[in-house]
Amino acid sequence: MSEQLKKFEAKVKTEWLEDATCAAWRKWHDKSVHFWSELTRAQLAVAALAPGQRVLDLASGTGDPALTVAQLVGSGGHVVVTDLAPQMLAIARENARRAGLANLSYEVVDAHTMPYADASFDRITCRLGVMFFWDCQKALGEIRRVLKPGGVVSFVCWGPIDRNEYMRAATGAFNRRQPLPPPPPGAPHPARFGSPGSLTTELRTAGFAAVREESLTVPLRWPGPPDELWTRQYEISAPLRPYFDSFAPATKAEAIQETIAGFATRYDGKEITMQTAIVVAAATK
Repeated sequence: MSEQLKKFEAKVKTEWLEDATCAAWRKWHDKSVHFWSELTRAQLAVAALAPGQRVLDLASGTGDPALTVAQLVGSGGHVVVTDLAPQMLAIARENARRAGLANLSYEVVDAHTMPYADASFDRITCRLGVMFFWDCQKALGEIRRVLKPGGVVSFVCWGPIDRNEYMRAATGAFNRRQPLPPPPPGAPHPARFGSPGSLTTELRTAGFAAVREESLTVPLRWPGPPDELWTRQYEISAPLRPYFDSFAPATKAEAIQETIAGFATRYDGKEITMQTAIVVAAATK
């Protein structure tokens, strides 16, 4: 890894671990579960979950979809909830307690170096995390190692940005004024696996079998007004906040109002609905 890429990785990790970022994810957890519900539904359709299974959820954040997985595997099953940020795991624990769920444990884990024995899990789930693995083959190798023979891993990630109505609406007003700087060459990014078959190639290279990949277009539904959705976007998006804040105050205010107006065109008085392309993939060890 180049020095430039190492610095970029350290910066992104620092932003994700910030207390303000974690507090924002706590604040918006319940509405975010609703917002991402179609992504969760798409993942559960391919995850092959069943009661009694031991499941590892990677990049769990505040516990979505790990808590839903815990309900599906039941009291005889168990879900290990993982994230790089211990603050996120503390929030996930709070959310599980609120939901009355006790079949979960919580561990700070980097997918590239997992502290588990070989063949430890029946299933592994990862929603909106695989595109941010710094060394994808190393992380996928670890995932395959800790899966039991015949075990299934499932992923959901973003499709092409030009088919992500939400991201275009959230960043377009800023991009029109000053384009978002590109990440360093080789750095992970949200649309990393947007090209059809690209995630399949990574999974097969890592030794997985029976790889299934599908591109879908699903709705994202925010249960609140346009200005609230902007606030949520700004507060939780650690990598984007420095970009938003780089604009002069008057320019930033104009772009925010334009963004809110764009959200308003998709607001029915109860929800804001936007379509987005996603990639859903599953594979077997």
